[in-house]
Amino acid sequence: MAGLRAGVKVSDDRQSVTIEIGPAGSPTHPASLNLEQLTKLIQVLGQARSRMVEGSQKHPLDGRTVETVIEPPWYVQVASIDGSLLAFDHPSYGPVAFAIPRADVVRIVRILSEHLALPAGDMDKPS
Repeated sequence: MAGLRAGVKVSDDRQSVTIEIGPAGSPTHPASLNLEQLTKLIQVLGQARSRMVEGSQKHPLDGRTVETVIEPPWYVQVASIDGSLLAFDHPSYGPVAFAIPRADVVRIVRILSEHLALPAGDMDKPS
């Protein structure tokens, strides 16, 4: 990011992190955070980002590269929105969840069923 200097250093014992952030060319003030404090900061920054993009056009993810989390702890449940809720523990962001409307659940079940019908190891993606 132009004009921004940011640095993050995880302690050797992985019990804390030191964050420095500020405009390029200006002094920064380091802050040391434990895991709980870092997670809270990430949540607050995520909420701020959410407010910033509120009302803007949502772009499809098809064909885009996204960060992939392999085998996170997860759960799914029926949501109060006539759909489902999918939650997982993202290693970078902590626990996150999203609600899936019934029509999208139908599409997901269809795609996953097609996947299960493929011979094991077949990498073709159903759409």
